[in-house]
Amino acid sequence: MSALAFGIQGSGQLTDGVPDPGRYRAVAELAEEIGLNSIWAGEHLSFHNPILDVGVALTAFASWTARIQLGAGVVLLPLRHPSLVAKQMASLDYLSGGRVLLGIGVGGEGEKDFEAAGVPRAERGSRADDGIRALRALFGPPPASYSGIHYAFDGIRLEPQPVQPGGPPILVAGMRPGALRRAGALGDGWLPYMVTARRYAEGLAVIGDHAAAAGRTLDSFLAAIVLFALVRDDGDAAREEAREHLSRRYGMTFEPYQIEKLCVVGTPEECRARVLEYAAAGVRHFSFNPCAAGDDFLDQCRRLHDDVVAHIR
Repeated sequence: MSALAFGIQGSGQLTDGVPDPGRYRAVAELAEEIGLNSIWAGEHLSFHNPILDVGVALTAFASWTARIQLGAGVVLLPLRHPSLVAKQMASLDYLSGGRVLLGIGVGGEGEKDFEAAGVPRAERGSRADDGIRALRALFGPPPASYSGIHYAFDGIRLEPQPVQPGGPPILVAGMRPGALRRAGALGDGWLPYMVTARRYAEGLAVIGDHAAAAGRTLDSFLAAIVLFALVRDDGDAAREEAREHLSRRYGMTFEPYQIEKLCVVGTPEECRARVLEYAAAGVRHFSFNPCAAGDDFLDQCRRLHDDVVAHIR
């Protein structure tokens, strides 16, 4: 088995309101201090809870760290013109010394993001495909030109160029057939969430088929996942706590089976077993999203490292 990498969703502590800005710094510095591989931030324009702009959050994380990778998990690409995403992420990659991972999603958690951006939700798949191809052109040697369904440009100079040749790795989110095709045909990696280990393995196989059909291989493919996580000494209490937490965060009811099957929640032993189950399914980069807020979020970062990650590496 190749080496496993572990990261943390650095904006998850927003669940119970907007924290003091110092908490963002504390999470980033702690993640680097304890030896995690990555810190992540996602985005919504309109959501149930406050959330920072993904580029601003990652830039702040970059300024407070020196080694750790900076993961966009994820940018809702259909809501943005790819030239703006490319400029933002190339600049961040340049300033951070080549530490960016670019997760791409189509947006599936509500209509308000699309309403706010003025983008038809029905176009999200085609805009994502078109946008990734445009990003590839923009991350290549300037000047860049591209002509697609939704986006077209000619002679664009994106400078400074990203440090990573060809730009930050593009990880495609999602489990639907279109997302699996997109990951295999266009992506450098895969970043789903709320998926069982069995379905992850099945999805990875489908991605491999799409990659082969496109004349690509998965030799350098980054198989990643976002997992809600909570480590407690009492496993049953942890599962109920996580269920209540996620129900509040997303404004919907999470069922016990979802916590049991789709999350890393329970005692340290149970959490380690679940991580190894996903690793056996093909996951190589784990991004934990703690079901916690405030000081407990920081405590969970430490527990995930000390009680889970340190025993597996």
